[in-house]
Amino acid sequence: MYRFQHSDYLIGLGALPLLLAALFFLLQWKKKTATRMGDPALIRQLIRNFSPFRFLVKVLLVFLAFLIIILGAANPQMPGAMQNIQRKGVDVMFVLDVSKSMLATDIKPSRLDKAKQLLLLLSEKLENDRLGLILFAGRAYLQMPLTTDHGAARMYIQDASPDAVPTQGTVIADALHMANTAFNSKERKYKSIVLVSDGEDHDPDALKVAKELAQNGVMINTIGIGSPDGSTIIDPATGETKKDEQGNTVISKLNEAELQQLSDATNGEYIRLDNVDDALITMTERIDSAEKKSMSDAEFIDYISYFQWFLGAAFVLLVMEFFLSERRREKRPANGSKPAAGTPALAARALLVLVVIAAALPATAQSGNGDAKVRNGNRYYKKHQIDESVQQYQSAVQQAPDNPTANYNLGNAQFRKNNFDEAGRSYDSAIHYSQDKTMQEKGYYNKGVAMIKQKKLQESIEAWKKALKLDASDVEARDNLEKALMELKKQQQQQQQQQKDQKKEQNNKKEDKKDQDQQQQQQQEQPKPQRSRLNKQQVEQLLKALEQKENDLQNKMKQSKVKTPNQPDKDW
Repeated sequence: MYRFQHSDYLIGLGALPLLLAALFFLLQWKKKTATRMGDPALIRQLIRNFSPFRFLVKVLLVFLAFLIIILGAANPQMPGAMQNIQRKGVDVMFVLDVSKSMLATDIKPSRLDKAKQLLLLLSEKLENDRLGLILFAGRAYLQMPLTTDHGAARMYIQDASPDAVPTQGTVIADALHMANTAFNSKERKYKSIVLVSDGEDHDPDALKVAKELAQNGVMINTIGIGSPDGSTIIDPATGETKKDEQGNTVISKLNEAELQQLSDATNGEYIRLDNVDDALITMTERIDSAEKKSMSDAEFIDYISYFQWFLGAAFVLLVMEFFLSERRREKRPANGSKPAAGTPALAARALLVLVVIAAALPATAQSGNGDAKVRNGNRYYKKHQIDESVQQYQSAVQQAPDNPTANYNLGNAQFRKNNFDEAGRSYDSAIHYSQDKTMQEKGYYNKGVAMIKQKKLQESIEAWKKALKLDASDVEARDNLEKALMELKKQQQQQQQQQKDQKKEQNNKKEDKKDQDQQQQQQQEQPKPQRSRLNKQQVEQLLKALEQKENDLQNKMKQSKVKTPNQPDKDW
């Protein structure tokens, strides 16, 4: 689809009616002047060599050249071949267990390192598929939504560690449920989950969630990592062997039965990760066997400019007009002399050509300002040389701050470098300076993704809403907006629960303080101690009653502490 980079120059087309009006008045003036000069027959004899047809052709050439110069100054552009990359694949969510049990070394160098090695190789094999990443332990966290940017996927996989999830444990059900929400809910195929875990805890809800996912067309492929005999765990916080609450050494074992059930429930594949190459071949073949869909990816915007062709055509038309005479051809006189050349008219025409070309040069320079840098940046970007592409895009923006293409592509390159805040500002500039609704919509969508990376949930929601206003058919923007709104509601509920817990804790503290004050007051009001008249049996009964009261108070304080929902009993 064509667009004009500098559409404000099209206002120059408004001069065409003025030129037509000027031509009309010129013809009327010439006609009146010829009438006033004398005998019409004599006038016709004097201008017998004048050709009205040639005059109209010359005027038409000038008008056409003027029109083409205006269009060339506005710089017609067409999206280049690299704008949309067509792919045919499936949506694959990597669900990686990063609990402390994955630090066990029964698989060298560790379970987690071996799992990351497999996922990195798998991301290279699935080059036509969209990939996403979820890390889970005691809770699940969406690290990266579905994208064709496999470079970003590999970066997030490499950074995966237990530090990414503050709550420890192994809650597979939550991770599977979050992975399902990352898919397009309207599709019943093209969806696959690759779950890598040791299955340390038996999660009773995991199989139930897996059956629900099977009804939605999701295939779960599970990869078990670890040994059935188990291994000790080195706690990264202390550097010592992990022990449970009773002080016993923790032995983490592979739970193959649960992982096998999850894959069987969704017609998936279970493999134990003993050899990375064998697991890679099996998992790649399994995912490739699924039905694939066509998808497109707009990694960067690359427009091809055509202003030079328009200006070249205008120059040719002006040259034709320059050499086309208004006079008819006439025979040479008998003495062989040439007719008068009309030097002043030729000079005027030559000056007109120079003026028009000189006037077009600033527009030409401006239309190409920064475009060469943008093309260089696109070449680096395509080769995954992100640092060099950022430099080229930044140079283009410095030359032309109002160049929306340079700002948009710079935002994409900054996003690849995890500079999400800078990427958001670049997208804002692209949106501000662009008059192309397609680029504006893509800018809002990408800004939403950049904001969600910074945990700025409200800003991402606003960006995706604006993207949908420009293109209501953007399925990914709509799905991301729904997930963000659900997450926002969940956060609000958690905040309300925390406020209730804090209020309850404060009330408990007030009650405890009130009891202490009453005890102090009773002690002050008590008379001076006298010799006890209680016997030994009565004293023992009194001590037991006090001990029971103390136990009741401790139980009451334990009940006042609310346990986090879905919190696993184990912290590894």
